[in-house]
Amino acid sequence: MKFEAGFSFFAVLGFLVCTDREGTALLCLLSCVLHELGHLGVMCAEKRLPEKIKLYGGGMHIIGGSTSFPAVSAGCAVNILLFCVFFLVPWESRELRLFGVINLLTAAFNLLPFGELDGKLMLDKALIRAFAPEKAAKLSFLCEAVFTAIIIPAAAVLVFSGYMNISALIFFFYIFAVEISEKI
Repeated sequence: MKFEAGFSFFAVLGFLVCTDREGTALLCLLSCVLHELGHLGVMCAEKRLPEKIKLYGGGMHIIGGSTSFPAVSAGCAVNILLFCVFFLVPWESRELRLFGVINLLTAAFNLLPFGELDGKLMLDKALIRAFAPEKAAKLSFLCEAVFTAIIIPAAAVLVFSGYMNISALIFFFYIFAVEISEKI
């Protein structure tokens, strides 16, 4: 198994740490690492290890390995379990509860039906089981397009209303651009 860490990963991480006024950057990184460890744990149990783990500006990506439904859903399952432990349990610590919320957001983000995210992989697996491959591919594209048409304007409204920062909007536009470039 190869491990690759690109400059863009450290650049984004450094930027986030330097601009982090709330102390959440490292909690977010820990949440992402635990998410990926969930995938790796199931892959190890299935004896189907990945070829490579790649760290890049957009996060972490496991290449190869098991694509079974348990392996794909394990990352989000870990985050949801951590949310239950750290947010739903009445801890006195603000940081523990915040870590729980960050894990819920990590799971929610990874369940989006975009590109290489877990939600897209799970949606594709469900559609392939329910429909012929050609129809499944069309429905997958339609779901992705509809969701993109909803999420980008919604993110813009949240940014301009002050409920979300501009980096989130930039990230959603990045996802949109990547999706468009993959389709061309």
